Amino acid sequence: MNKNARSLFIAILIIAIALLGIVFIRNLIDFPVYYSAGQSLINGRTDLYSPDFAQGRVMDYRYPPFFLVALAPLWLLPYSTAAYIWYLFSTLQISWCAFIIHRKARLDQSATAAWLIIGFAVCQYFVMILHYGNAHLLAIFLLFASFYFVSRRNNAIAALALALAITIKLTPIMILPYFALKKKWRLLSLVAVMLIAINLAPAAYFGVSKNIYLLKSWYEHVIQDQKFHEMNGPINLSLKGQLRRCFSQVDYSGRVDGDTRYPSINIANFSSETIESIWISLAAITFCALLAFIRFGARRASLEQEMSNDTSNTQYIERSRSGESSEMLELSLMICGMLLVEPLTSKIYFIALIWPVASLAAFAFNNSSLAGRRVRRALIFVAVINSVLPLLPGRSVQRLLLALGADFYLNCLLMMAVIYALVALSHESQSLYGGPQTQALSAAKTS
Repeated sequence: MNKNARSLFIAILIIAIALLGIVFIRNLIDFPVYYSAGQSLINGRTDLYSPDFAQGRVMDYRYPPFFLVALAPLWLLPYSTAAYIWYLFSTLQISWCAFIIHRKARLDQSATAAWLIIGFAVCQYFVMILHYGNAHLLAIFLLFASFYFVSRRNNAIAALALALAITIKLTPIMILPYFALKKKWRLLSLVAVMLIAINLAPAAYFGVSKNIYLLKSWYEHVIQDQKFHEMNGPINLSLKGQLRRCFSQVDYSGRVDGDTRYPSINIANFSSETIESIWISLAAITFCALLAFIRFGARRASLEQEMSNDTSNTQYIERSRSGESSEMLELSLMICGMLLVEPLTSKIYFIALIWPVASLAAFAFNNSSLAGRRVRRALIFVAVINSVLPLLPGRSVQRLLLALGADFYLNCLLMMAVIYALVALSHESQSLYGGPQTQALSAAKTS
């Protein structure tokens, strides 16, 4: 594509995005809640977590005080203007996510085919989050930005982005153990300091005692008391939700919004307390196992590098790229694990899968081995499934897919593919660092 054609394509794309915004802002679901809460704020109310502070008990305000205060300039604008700015900001976040992933993945060969697969695999989630206008997109963009700046060794900006992501959605806090494994102590200490500073900042508006009270109310309302929103919010596609639907009787008739026509798929009828205990145990075991897997792989790679005496420029470049690919895949594993074990994962949360999908695409399309071809086939399968299922007609069909947890199983498939790619990359690395020679050197060093 020549320069003029590229410029024309970009101009058409910008115009299309701008025009689509007119359609999207008419039926936003979550942004009107933020705007309604913002109107209550600028009208002098400070009871952020009261049912009538936003749009009722179901569509209530569920973010820390910082989020509402930080976006105060939007609440001063007419709704249509504020919604359009939010939409444009959301499209920019998607563009920045794609840019970060493009810089990290370094797709060399068949880049167009790889990006087509990535697009088909995750497009439905991004269209849905634009329709919702949910702040989860901002949290994921900040999470990806933190990954990027960590790789650039800019701890201050990385810590700020990660602290903001955790403040907005909390669940990115599950990425911190990974950085602990990597001994990123400076980064972690900066995140802790910035988390405190960010969440104390609204005291300038509310006062210190009121801000502390609001943070306590947010914790009780959002973290401790989740049962109401688990029942009346979007279908939970995490391990907890899947266990509940498969092994207990879920009474959808209790949903207050009238969206009750979900089929029962349970094969057992355990109590909710039993399901809760099983989920906590399985989630803890799974998350610890993922961390142990990453730790074991990192230690083995470190030992192989230490034992290798080859310092040629070609080998150095290959090792560097292998290390970057491993890092992307390790972070992909953490993202898949986060979506799996967190208490609540709604469908729009799967926008985060763009990172694992892109990491796997980089492995598959930059790798001509059997492992690369297998991963490529798995990605094509995910892309086909995620392109076809949203097009199946009928609300009853879509409700059935949600109840069955199609996205839950696709996330599990991607997690298995990431583990497979990391194992394959480790074997390639072992060969790169000398294979049997490395093992002999290790044995000699031990003796």
